[in-house]
Amino acid sequence: MKFTKDLEGKNCFITGAAKGIGCAFSKALAKEGMNLFITDIDKENLENVKKEIEVLGGNVYTDKCDVSRYEDFKSAAENFHSKLGKLDLLINNAGIAIGGNAVDLEPEVWKEVLDINLWSVIHSIKVFLPHMLENKSGHIVNVSSGAGVFGSIEPLPYIASKFAVVGISEALFGRLHRHGINVSVIVPSYIRTRIFSSAKIKYSKKLMEEVGEEKLREIYNSMLQVMESKAMLPNRAVKKYIKGIKNNQLYIYDMRAVLMPYAMKGTDPQKFEQFLINYTEQNFNANKDLFQKYGINLEDYL
Repeated sequence: MKFTKDLEGKNCFITGAAKGIGCAFSKALAKEGMNLFITDIDKENLENVKKEIEVLGGNVYTDKCDVSRYEDFKSAAENFHSKLGKLDLLINNAGIAIGGNAVDLEPEVWKEVLDINLWSVIHSIKVFLPHMLENKSGHIVNVSSGAGVFGSIEPLPYIASKFAVVGISEALFGRLHRHGINVSVIVPSYIRTRIFSSAKIKYSKKLMEEVGEEKLREIYNSMLQVMESKAMLPNRAVKKYIKGIKNNQLYIYDMRAVLMPYAMKGTDPQKFEQFLINYTEQNFNANKDLFQKYGINLEDYL
C-alpha cells in the first residue's frame, strides 16, 4: 500500500530536530496534524521546539539521542513505539560538517562525521525497518545534500557520508517497494541552517601558525555571510520537501538545479568533468579573493 498523501493522525520520528531543517520539519508536520516524536543531542533546544509545537496544538514527545550510538537509537525507538505505536514517517535528518583540506583531516574526523551522517541512517534502518516490514507500510526519508549527488566543494567526509546516504536510499527504494514501504532522499541546496556555522574547521599547521585561529575564524565567518545571503530559509525548503513526501518521490529537492550535475553525468560525461573543474575553480577564486582582502595569498598555503 502506498503512503497516503494525508498525514493527519500519522506518527513521525525525526532526528536532529532541535534546529534547522529538523526543527522546521517538526513545526510544519505538526500543522499537518502528525503525532511527533522528535530527537536531538541538544535537549535544551529540543524542549523549546516541543513547547512551540504544543502552542500550535500539536502532539509531540521528545528524547535525547546521540544518533551515532546504536544503543541510544534503539532506546529512542523503543520509547517511540511505547508512546505512539506504529511508525508512518521516519525522517533521518541529523548531520554535522567538519571542514578542512584532505591532507589536514585526521581519520578520527572522518569517523566522527560518518558516525553521525551515515551510521545514524544505518542505525535507524536496523531499529525501525523490522516493524515497517511487519506492518507493510511506512515511509523512510533520508536527508542527504546536493553534496551527495556530485563532488562539490564541501568537506570530503561530509561528501562521502552524503553520497552513501543517496546510495542507501536508492537501493532501499527498489527493495522495499514490494513491501509497501516508500523511501525518499532529500538533496537540499544551501539552506540557512547552523550546520556550517557550527562546523569545526581543521586548518593546516602553516595557516594556524602564520595567520592565527582568530583571523581564520573571521575570514570563515565572512564566507558564511555570503553563503547565507543566498541560502533558502528552512521553513520554505521544508514546504517543498513535504510536497515531495506526499507525492512519494525518490528524489526530493528544493531547487531543480541541484540535480543538474547528476543528470549531466549520464548524458554528457565530458561536460560533467569540465563542470567539476570549473565549479571548483570558481569557488577557489572566490575564496582566494576573500583571503586577499585580509592580505593573505591563499596559494601560499596549498
